[in-house]
Amino acid sequence: MSKNSKSLNAKYLAYLAAYPLITKSVTSGVFLGLNEIISSVVTGEFQKSTILGQKVHHVLSPKLVTMIIYGSLIATPLSHNLYKIINTIFKPPLSSGLKVLQILTLLSTVTPLLAATFTSWVSLLNGYKSKGGSVSEEISRAFAVIKAGLKSNYRAILKSSLITSSVSLVIAQKFILPELWVVFFNFVYFIVGTLQNIKLKKAQKLARARAEKDKKDE
Repeated sequence: MSKNSKSLNAKYLAYLAAYPLITKSVTSGVFLGLNEIISSVVTGEFQKSTILGQKVHHVLSPKLVTMIIYGSLIATPLSHNLYKIINTIFKPPLSSGLKVLQILTLLSTVTPLLAATFTSWVSLLNGYKSKGGSVSEEISRAFAVIKAGLKSNYRAILKSSLITSSVSLVIAQKFILPELWVVFFNFVYFIVGTLQNIKLKKAQKLARARAEKDKKDE
């Protein structure tokens, strides 16, 4: 590792110690932003804008902004406080039995809650469109979208999260300091999430192509 890398790492850890929640929130926002950018580039999903009369292709989109907001202001504060509670209950050193109990506790509480939060946010992002109704009507419509999203996607997302969390927790217990768990899990979910996002975008792109072909054949 170069001196510059060591210096950056030391600065990051110093900020993490001094401002844990802010540092984790920024880290999560960056990871989720990169997730959306990488998956958009890989699948060729570029936005088009006209600047000074020239058409420019780019990856900036409302979804990119909303995912950064989700990671920074929703997911990270929630996970930070949940893991803090769990690590307060299960203070190291832990016996083998307590490590297993810690994993089971996390998988039965934190993981389902975070999966539900993510599913709800993505459901709103993809399925909610304001129709200019009253506040109560829009709230009811938003809850209906969330309910439908949880019904159709929650189980699949929870299953994936449980598998990923199980492996990550075993690694974290052995090699990662408790205060670094959120950062570690953010990195793991960045890798897994990017692969899943690429797969989803490819499937959506294929579905749109088939729909356009069916319209032409009619």
